[in-house]
Amino acid sequence: MASSYKRGNYRNQTRGRTLSNSENTIHASHVLAGDTEKLEKYYADWAERYDNDVKNEEYGGPKAIASIALMVADTYLCRESKTVRVLDAGCGTGLGGIELKAKGFEAIDGFDLSQEMCDIARETGVYDKLAANVDLNVDKAPVFDEKYDLIVCCGVFTLGHVEPDGLRRLASYLSDDGYLVTSTRNSYLEGTDFAAASQKVEADGDLHLVTSMPDARYIAEEGAHYWVYGKGRRQN
Repeated sequence: MASSYKRGNYRNQTRGRTLSNSENTIHASHVLAGDTEKLEKYYADWAERYDNDVKNEEYGGPKAIASIALMVADTYLCRESKTVRVLDAGCGTGLGGIELKAKGFEAIDGFDLSQEMCDIARETGVYDKLAANVDLNVDKAPVFDEKYDLIVCCGVFTLGHVEPDGLRRLASYLSDDGYLVTSTRNSYLEGTDFAAASQKVEADGDLHLVTSMPDARYIAEEGAHYWVYGKGRRQN
């Protein structure tokens, strides 16, 4: 069966058509302006239906980001996936963790803003440690003491959720030679200053951009950019 994944402009794809119930639910989270209290309540109410709703909309982000994570392990970390310690930042119900496990990653921790989403993620059995109430819009000490070889962050840099400066907060979880793989919905790139924020994070020496994959598979209505960052300044 041919995929219904559609590239291109998010606004053009949604204008003038009736949205499904699951699309309406997803879109409603995009107007919460990063308000922690509203996001927590929204995801508490949505948690039990979340997996089914995103499945209905052909959410391919977790599979895509796990594939990129495996590439990073093979070609940049030069290690077998089972030896790489991974943090699933914004793990939600654990869809990303399931895909990472399928790629051979075994040491996986996760965190999310929502306790209810973490409770469902715990049931997958793929995480060693999980933490809830982690807000990437607020400067706080990392919730876990250890540093990670690899961080994956899928569906977090989305309208109404985490501001672009969340990149800097994610960098604090990386080991000195670690890598961050993150997605940004195409609509998020259009609606935020993510590109400028990324350049600022690089200029400050927190991260350096290794490579990116533009307008790749994410969800049926639109694609996403995927970004691979290394910790610290680029070595010449």
